Amino acid sequence: MADDPSSAPVRCVLIVEDEVLVRMFAVDVLEEAGFEVVQAASGAEALKHYHARASDLSAAVIDLGLPDRPGDEIAAELRGLNVKLPIVIASGRSERELRDRFANDGAVAILAKPYTEPLLLEALEKLDVAVTRR
Repeated sequence: MADDPSSAPVRCVLIVEDEVLVRMFAVDVLEEAGFEVVQAASGAEALKHYHARASDLSAAVIDLGLPDRPGDEIAAELRGLNVKLPIVIASGRSERELRDRFANDGAVAILAKPYTEPLLLEALEKLDVAVTRR
């Protein structure tokens, strides 16, 4: 029964995105890839969900431009809570600055916006998050 997909643990991703359409797109992509998705539209909401589901989370995808706090601050705070949590930071801004800030953190990937389904899944795969492609 080890090969029975129904017995496999559910993989869960926290998506932190304030733009509803972008969040809906990411949720659809992640759910099709077999993830349960927890959604947050702000940094405060993301931290609340993290504390409620920390042991369930396989990864987090965080938008840089959130209404209450910059996404890189949320990423840094999550990193302080869990040094192993894979984090994808999505941004339409300069990737170089973000890459420099997180250069020594192998569990952080930078994803340029706008992104596509393959780019989102590849970013997770780069962080060794198992992705089911259909």
